[in-house]
Amino acid sequence: MLGFPVALLTVNAFEWYAHKTWLHEYPARHRNSPFFTHIRHHKRARLNGFADAGYRESMWRDQEMFNEKVALLGLCVVFTPAAPVAPFFTVGIYYGAWQYWRKHSRAHLDPDWARRHLPWHYDHHMNRDQNANWCVTRPWFDYLMGTRVPGADSVTESNPLGLPLPAWLEKPVNRLARRWRPARAEAPLVVAA
Repeated sequence: MLGFPVALLTVNAFEWYAHKTWLHEYPARHRNSPFFTHIRHHKRARLNGFADAGYRESMWRDQEMFNEKVALLGLCVVFTPAAPVAPFFTVGIYYGAWQYWRKHSRAHLDPDWARRHLPWHYDHHMNRDQNANWCVTRPWFDYLMGTRVPGADSVTESNPLGLPLPAWLEKPVNRLARRWRPARAEAPLVVAA
């Protein structure tokens, strides 16, 4: 049973690493990279107030959507052999990949929803510096790695888990986050509207 939450952390770590390294750092050095299409995604989102109509297209018609889906399917394929010995972990990987696609596509089709429910990803595209806020589904590894940078006018999550929590639990979570990562907790966390 512990495999499921471990898988969700694994998927979040993968999305942080892949987004930062494969989609931003590598294409900046290698313009013939298949990941260079991510730059087009950023351009469309920036020019259209975070919206990217490519998410309405078939994966066969848009290279960025094709690359994204193939990467998610590849993640699932890589972990499928673990199913007999770690079924909850494997199901967690599948669930995490599905959540990534569901949330990322909805966010870029409905920018208002994204600003309220995925403010860390909204900040990634719409802040002045797009080299921060690498997570999409939850901001966990952005907080762990110190790359969560709220924008000046952003509506940020009320806790580093990016989950709605009761006040009795949210206060100790925020206190722990401020103690562990004080540099990133200078600005107060604001409840997403």
